Amino acid sequence: MKKAISKQEELFASECKLINLKYEYTGYIGEERFAVVTELSEAELWAKYPDIISRYTPFVLLSVQHGEVIKDFHRIEDKFGKRETRTYELYGYEEGLSECFCSAFVYGYEDPVQRMVREECELEAEEIRERELEKVRITLSLMKPVQARRLLKNVCDGMNASQIAKEEGVNRSTVDKSLKSARKNFEKFFNSLK
Repeated sequence: MKKAISKQEELFASECKLINLKYEYTGYIGEERFAVVTELSEAELWAKYPDIISRYTPFVLLSVQHGEVIKDFHRIEDKFGKRETRTYELYGYEEGLSECFCSAFVYGYEDPVQRMVREECELEAEEIRERELEKVRITLSLMKPVQARRLLKNVCDGMNASQIAKEEGVNRSTVDKSLKSARKNFEKFFNSLK
């Protein structure tokens, strides 16, 4: 349900502009949450809009000139960003583009220490994967063969209960119950293994 905007809020919006400082300036850690850009003084703000301004307290009061500077800064940054995406240096490095035109960027020198660390990490990841696969094999061997077979069909082959029931010539409800028990047993056995 949309909340109706009061006349007071409309007047506030016409006289003041809010800037969320944490959104505007990444890494900002100050107490003030908002900047209010207006010609009004702080006393006039509190006198004219006490309910509204209390929502944005603590705040920084900025003049309209400050607001224009911020607006110009954003306009220039936007223009620079667009220009940068349209052009690139012929001999300089442009991420994503240089690799397309110069294979030396792609097949460059690899630091031996970084390569060793990368290879160790890959080896460790492979060992973890093998241990997990062995746990799965052991878990499946501890389960009833029917449950293990149906669970594999469901998980690995992507078959649903109806397809499994049709293939095995049994009721769908039987397969549903079997799959439910199989999942429960698999989890219990798998978690009990070290």
